[in-house]
Amino acid sequence: MASIFFLGKTVLTVCLYIIILRLWMQRMRVNFNNPFTQFIVKITQPIVGRLRQFIPSIGRFDTATWIILYVFALIKIMFVFSYGTINAPLFNIDYLWFAVVAIIHAIGHLLFWLLLFRAIFSWINRGQTFTDELLAQLTEPLIAPIRRLVPPIGYIDISFIIVAFILIFLNLLGNDIFGVLWILL
Repeated sequence: MASIFFLGKTVLTVCLYIIILRLWMQRMRVNFNNPFTQFIVKITQPIVGRLRQFIPSIGRFDTATWIILYVFALIKIMFVFSYGTINAPLFNIDYLWFAVVAIIHAIGHLLFWLLLFRAIFSWINRGQTFTDELLAQLTEPLIAPIRRLVPPIGYIDISFIIVAFILIFLNLLGNDIFGVLWILL
């Protein structure tokens, strides 16, 4: 049973990450000629494209993709509670709120992983690659305000570390506020 829980939770979390990346890439107006960006768009387009036929965007707000994100978060909550806890119902009205918590949880963890990958790639790659460009476009809006407050010391930029500590603090705060729910996600 633990293997099914791990597999299901991981697949649903990756789905959340992919949908969040699509929304975030739209918001940050990243280079859509990037191969990774093309992958994210193409893998999500079958679901998003069909839903957009019925639910149009409202200005720059991509309503269809947000609905898909919420539905996947709700599915993850239902899965986590049905497999991760004993005697939990398949659906409870509280799951509607918990899905929002699952989205916040996924955004925080995705930001942490993107920052970590950007830091690692900055040590390995000295040239500008598609991956470096995309990671910079996605994470720079978080790092730039910190960099203005704490400029690089010599050649060492500690803004990554400060943002990572903020994300870790917010993760612990989420654990304090939501308890077991946060841990299960």
